[in-house]
Amino acid sequence: HSGESVTLIAGDPSHPEVVGIAGFCEGETHIFRSAEELDKIIPILDNGGNRPVTLLAQTTFSVPEWEKCVEKLKKVCTKLRIFDTICIATEKRQSEARELAAQSDAMIVIGGRHSSNTQKLFEICKNECANTYYIQTIKDLDLTRLKSTDNVGITAGASTPNNIIEEVQKNVR
Repeated sequence: HSGESVTLIAGDPSHPEVVGIAGFCEGETHIFRSAEELDKIIPILDNGGNRPVTLLAQTTFSVPEWEKCVEKLKKVCTKLRIFDTICIATEKRQSEARELAAQSDAMIVIGGRHSSNTQKLFEICKNECANTYYIQTIKDLDLTRLKSTDNVGITAGASTPNNIIEEVQKNVR
């Protein structure tokens, strides 16, 4: 245990991307969903912070959460290798969605039920705007709930088809 390296993966342990990454890792590997879950793993890394630790993330991992994790590990690991594997387009989409939700009375997030990047967008928007709806198509949206709403923001997951986004936009207007 003492000199053996550890790989830490920030992400959803059941997501195919994370499962694939973990499959290539040799030796001890831990997967965690948040900085809070990382707190449970840190004591295992003990060894006076001298154990080599490699940190990487699912491409759709939350950027603010990633930054918290990096800070925590820098405090306890002297041999830390960090690979920021978060997709830049994902990061941009998340920060734009956060800004839009903060300025909106209601927020609509469009995307597949099993899309991790859309789920992440929904969590981000819900934190900024309580009135946030997660839909796959216009059929999932109860437009009567938006009747007296002035300012509605719309965002979508990376693989959401444009025609679905346009249909939602048209109907909300």
